[in-house]
Amino acid sequence: MKHALRLTAWCFAIAAAWMSPPAAAADHFAQRFALQLEDGAAYYSVMLPAKVYAASQRSDLGDVRVFNGAGEAVPYSLDAPREPARPAPALRAVSWFPVPPAAAGGNGAPVGVAMAADGSLRATSPPPPRAQHDVDLIDTGRAPRSGQIGALRVHLRDDNYQGRVSIESSDDLRHWQPAGNAQLLKVNYNGSLLSQDRIELDGAHARYLRLRWLDGVPYVESMDAEVHTGIAGSAWRGDAQREWREGIVAHAGPRAGEYFFTTGGPYPVDRLRVILPQTNTVAPAVVYSRAGLDAPWREVSSAMLFRLHNGAVEQNNPSLELKPDTDRQWRVVVDTRNGGLGTGSLTVAAGWQPATLSFAARGAAPFVLMVGSAAASSAAVARDELLAGASSTVAGARLGDVLPPVAQGTSAGSSVLGEPDAPRRYLSWLALLLAVSSLGMIAWWLARMAQSRVREVAADLPAAPGVTSGAVGDAGIGGSANVDDGPDREKR
Repeated sequence: MKHALRLTAWCFAIAAAWMSPPAAAADHFAQRFALQLEDGAAYYSVMLPAKVYAASQRSDLGDVRVFNGAGEAVPYSLDAPREPARPAPALRAVSWFPVPPAAAGGNGAPVGVAMAADGSLRATSPPPPRAQHDVDLIDTGRAPRSGQIGALRVHLRDDNYQGRVSIESSDDLRHWQPAGNAQLLKVNYNGSLLSQDRIELDGAHARYLRLRWLDGVPYVESMDAEVHTGIAGSAWRGDAQREWREGIVAHAGPRAGEYFFTTGGPYPVDRLRVILPQTNTVAPAVVYSRAGLDAPWREVSSAMLFRLHNGAVEQNNPSLELKPDTDRQWRVVVDTRNGGLGTGSLTVAAGWQPATLSFAARGAAPFVLMVGSAAASSAAVARDELLAGASSTVAGARLGDVLPPVAQGTSAGSSVLGEPDAPRRYLSWLALLLAVSSLGMIAWWLARMAQSRVREVAADLPAAPGVTSGAVGDAGIGGSANVDDGPDREKR
């Protein structure tokens, strides 16, 4: 009996141990993506697209994993982009020269403008009347070698202008290149002064700029150039890498002026474009966010929202700049004292800079990126620890198509190549069958022992008058038997 119980205990222990998968494989991931690599590199990196964020169930992307072809999790690092601190740009006054359209199209300095030996421009004749020119020629001067002109600020004199302008750049006044487009605005609307005086340039290094006014020439008070040094190039690259989720509809809340929307994933939102439903609308607003339904709202930004239409020109408020915010739930509260936003849906676009995942290509291909597990916690290491001082370069990887979902009960590793855990599963079932068989044998043995004990008790009982031993044996304890009352019946 003791040996049977010991065998059963061992069988159950073996079954429990073998049927428990490794901790990494116990997590079931919602999405799997193929990783396409170039052969020969030891390390790879991939910039995580929006679909990875959408599938993640953690605000820190802690449920992201990379598995090799054998189903083994490989070391990885996850680096959120660090937007460089942007020091305040140096403002430098620039000279501008109104020129007629015919003169602006020629080579060299236009009529009425002369170029000195150092490249500076000066006027040689009075400027043309405002109605007879639509081009301004700008001399930005000599910028520092490490600096770039990031933007041009045009300070308008009048308080009622709205128009488009195109910008070209040149180093010799002969060869011109497109440098951007912008819309300028200065409007006094219901007591609020709305102004957009900044013309963003595409990182122009050229000394000369040419502004073409497409909707009439405004009265210009002065112009300044924003000169950035050193870090500006990194900031522009970060803006170029920013991803956007467009068309998010904000639904009206129970209170007037409240609008709610969700981003649909833990995107580290640092830009927010709010598009009003109706034109010629101006309203101050405050933006809030929170991580979940039980969390309190916290204010993240405030701005004057507007959407103004004037002929062919329509202007919207610029994007709101935020600190990276991974909250999913957002709330916009609009001041309704001037009528609010009217009817229609408020739409939002959320922008962020994606994180970069780097991993060691340990083991054989194919490599798979998995994401979306409520039970997983972050296993990322620092990038320096991952590379461990290696001099090898980190090659680029590309996220491929979504792979079919893993069947319930299948480990993350077995979903990559066949089922390498099949022997483990078979041995587990075998141990479980042995344990059940041992329990059956124990139950049969206990039944035999109980029956033998009953017979022994019946044999030890004293024989009562008129009761045969066979009747007692057939009846057992508590059973029924035919008993002859004999003499007792005669007495009665």
